[in-house]
Amino acid sequence: MDAFDYVVVGAGTAGCALAARLSEIDGATVAVIEAGSRALPQSVRDDIVTPWTWGLVQGTVADWSYESVPQPHLNGRRLPEPRGRLPGGTSNLYVMMHIRGHRTDFDAWAYQGCPGWSFDDVLPYFKKLEDQEDDTSPVAGHGGSLRVQAARLHEPNPVSQAFLDACRELGFPHSDDFNGPQMEGAGWHHLNIKNGLRHDMATAYLFPALESRHNLTLIDGAQATQLTFAGRRCTGIELRQGGESRRISAGREVIVCGGAIDSPKILLLSGIGDGDRLAQIGIPVLAHLPGVGENFHNHVLVPVIGLASRRIPDPKMGMSEAALFYKSEPGWMSPDIQMAFVHGDPSQVKNPDRPSVTVMLPGVVRPLSRGWVRLATADPMVAPLINPNYLACESDHARLTNAIRTARRLYATKALSAWIQTEVQPGSDFTDDRLGEYVRQFAESYHHQAGSCRMGLDASAVVDPQLRVHRIGGLRVADASVMPAVPSGNCHAAIVMIAEKAADMIKATHRA
Repeated sequence: MDAFDYVVVGAGTAGCALAARLSEIDGATVAVIEAGSRALPQSVRDDIVTPWTWGLVQGTVADWSYESVPQPHLNGRRLPEPRGRLPGGTSNLYVMMHIRGHRTDFDAWAYQGCPGWSFDDVLPYFKKLEDQEDDTSPVAGHGGSLRVQAARLHEPNPVSQAFLDACRELGFPHSDDFNGPQMEGAGWHHLNIKNGLRHDMATAYLFPALESRHNLTLIDGAQATQLTFAGRRCTGIELRQGGESRRISAGREVIVCGGAIDSPKILLLSGIGDGDRLAQIGIPVLAHLPGVGENFHNHVLVPVIGLASRRIPDPKMGMSEAALFYKSEPGWMSPDIQMAFVHGDPSQVKNPDRPSVTVMLPGVVRPLSRGWVRLATADPMVAPLINPNYLACESDHARLTNAIRTARRLYATKALSAWIQTEVQPGSDFTDDRLGEYVRQFAESYHHQAGSCRMGLDASAVVDPQLRVHRIGGLRVADASVMPAVPSGNCHAAIVMIAEKAADMIKATHRA
């Protein structure tokens, strides 16, 4: 049996950063376990690293290709829930937008029983991870591991500028930097791109640490099946690799970084969760923690597509360079709607005969609906049941419906009318009074799954503010699953922040 001081389960966004940071501990040995493989077809690898072909990676061998259960508020549809399956995880699939979230997102975490996680507490970790090339924000980080480039400095698409002009035409303010003092408004994105290529987390954190330190080991192509215990103390992990079972021991701690779908799955498979449900599928109960898998939620969006009257230039950086954050009504403490703008069809980007379209993606980034992740069976190789419960709360549905109206107003401006000749979707069949039906029929996952191993101090929380699993020793969770509520915007940066902060917590324990 292989033995290490620390075992990180999952080499995704959080796992890469955490494993790299733990390898900085003198004398400590670290293993990071990853179900996916470094070996990929070259065509998939090319689509991953090219910033404008992200739409072609989903559904490949680099994706778990998860799917939700039928969604009762989306006409019973099952929705794809993409998750990365390779070193770097979903940092190889996402759209590279670098959005921290609003100050109030993190202050709310602290108010809800997570002391130490207010915005002022986590800001040093955002700054630590960032290497931002411009100075649009006085609180941006420079010299960190993750490159943050400004779309405006790299020949942005002219139709992206037209979108920003349209926002200005409707009276929306300008934001110099969504991560700066003013998130609300329209502005250029900052993107995780370096030297013209996607800057994924394996490239930014894990691979440099593997090359420079001998105390870090990556075990890929190995799916975790169950945590191991001595009493109520976690001692390691069982995994399946190449058709054979294997056990890895952890002398100090196991840190689960599987994300909002796979982290609750491995806890449940190990007997940590709702005791009644575990007993029903034959899993012995180690710790009755009914919050495991609950509070699962996600941003939700719907496409509004316009057909251009002339050829839209090919992308030179990303496919989404600009966005608008705004409040659906003035009383919100932070923007609850994100209007993403995509200058083309991401699924047709390699097609020379592709139609010239633009896609606005209004999304509810302060969703109130909550769902769950649960086991389908006790077989670890079977995908879990995933229920985001999209639009269960009528407020989510109403806000998304109204956001389509805002998208239509933007298309009707002088700035965008110079590019767009007609609306393809929803189209004329969906008149204003039928837009609610359109939302039920076409709303999609924003791929920002969160919350299923919620951090807090109450009876439904799974981990404490030190990210230690309640009632269990030697076990932490550090990824999007611990978020009490997903931040207002793309959540990749906040996941890296969680890993950076977790590393410092573990280092402090190690020193003690």
